[in-house]
Amino acid sequence: DNVHSEKVLMNLSICSLSSGAEEARKELDVVRNQRNDLLAKCDGLENEMSALKVEHDFIVSHTQDLETKVDSLKDAVDSMESEKLMLCDQLGQNASKMSSLQSDYDDLHNSFKELNLKAGIMNDEKCNLLSLLDDANDAVEESNAKVSKLLSESEELKEELRVIIH
Repeated sequence: DNVHSEKVLMNLSICSLSSGAEEARKELDVVRNQRNDLLAKCDGLENEMSALKVEHDFIVSHTQDLETKVDSLKDAVDSMESEKLMLCDQLGQNASKMSSLQSDYDDLHNSFKELNLKAGIMNDEKCNLLSLLDDANDAVEESNAKVSKLLSESEELKEELRVIIH
């Protein structure tokens, strides 16, 4: 009896263990499936991380290219700024030269006005002298006419004298 009861107890224990083992196997399958799902997710995340790494490397490379371009642009701006300052300096020098040339032009213009005034005065004097010369020529002609008349009268008197003397 004792042996039989021990066998029954053992059978019950084995059944209980078998049923526990079956449940443990089911749980192990669930855990394995979860683990496989997690491994698949990890693979997916690794793929995403690889893609992100490639994108990150591209962005870093592109950023470095942009920084190089920005540096080149800064150098170009500095060069243009320097050229602008040089051109501003030249513009100032040209403005000074223009002012000097304008002053010289104004002086020449004023001298020209003075010369025109003097030419006008000299022209007036020339006209006065020509008028005086005309008057003098008229007086000479009158004198010549008087001299001619006197010569003619003198010739007549000489003839009369010759007639008287003969």
